[in-house]
Amino acid sequence: MLEWPVNSFLEASSFTEAREIAAQNPDLDLIVMDLLMPDGSGFDELAILTQIVPEVPIIVVSMAENRQDVIRAIDAGAMGFVPKSAPGTELVRAIEIVLEGEIYLPPQIMGPQAAQPQNRSPIQPPRPAVPSGAVSARIGDLTRRQREVFTLLGAGYSNAAIAKELGISEHTVAIHVSAILKTLEVENRTQAALLATGGTTQQA
Repeated sequence: MLEWPVNSFLEASSFTEAREIAAQNPDLDLIVMDLLMPDGSGFDELAILTQIVPEVPIIVVSMAENRQDVIRAIDAGAMGFVPKSAPGTELVRAIEIVLEGEIYLPPQIMGPQAAQPQNRSPIQPPRPAVPSGAVSARIGDLTRRQREVFTLLGAGYSNAAIAKELGISEHTVAIHVSAILKTLEVENRTQAALLATGGTTQQA
């Protein structure tokens, strides 16, 4: 159990205020943010915050309870995602894990394997459910390493977590992700992650 020597909390009532607070306080220990505030798009604002304070971990607390939103949040730079319907103990657990430098994924959305911190090694990610037809054929065209990255995308891993898990650089991961998107004929990593978990996209 971590001990949290907290000096103060800073609260923002809008994304604009959140950006200002982050810019003025680059030494923040943690940011907990809602995706719904009156002056912006939550995922876009999340990405902006990670650029303003790239060293500060961010946990998203949201009413959303679907895989797509979890994956989008992690892809945008969040280190954790907690549904608002979860008990307070889950947020505490998420904070502990994120402050240890690991990624927290909600098990009630991402499956039981997500209960374990997502940066620790070795991790056995879930095997992807392979769609049929043309998509299945395209997945078969991936190289061995690309399939490993593809599986971890489906488990909600960020590029940094994939790099650590596979023992390669983030730059190399980014190259593999780009190749995967091209091979699978999808527009972004969220669509690729859905395919890795047996979902479908509009293009597939």
